[in-house]
Amino acid sequence: MGIYQKQSLVCAGTLDQAVSLEFEWATAFPAWFQTPPPERIGLNGEYDYYGLQKRVEAVFGRHFSLAELEHLTVSQRGRVVILQGVVRDLAMLKTLVDLANQVEGTYRVETCWVSCEADSALFLAG
Repeated sequence: MGIYQKQSLVCAGTLDQAVSLEFEWATAFPAWFQTPPPERIGLNGEYDYYGLQKRVEAVFGRHFSLAELEHLTVSQRGRVVILQGVVRDLAMLKTLVDLANQVEGTYRVETCWVSCEADSALFLAG
């Protein structure tokens, strides 16, 4: 039997219509399987595969201007937020990491591929 179960009733030698049985989701799957994981929740509470990424980008957009975020890319790998690109300085990077960690569903923030303009200016001047 599967999800679309049918039951035939036989009464006094006659065959009644097939009666569809209701599938009960609450008993078929555990509670944790009935709701999407927090990293897959979109901006408006809907299911979105890249929901965490979009919510982190929205938080960044509320705290920084588009010009400051122009060379920064946000992506996600499950519950891990990955930042790539160039930021103004280490203080901005620390703020970005703190903001990303506050978004529900974030487990870790990776910054391996982020460089700072202030640091690169020191190397060019030296």
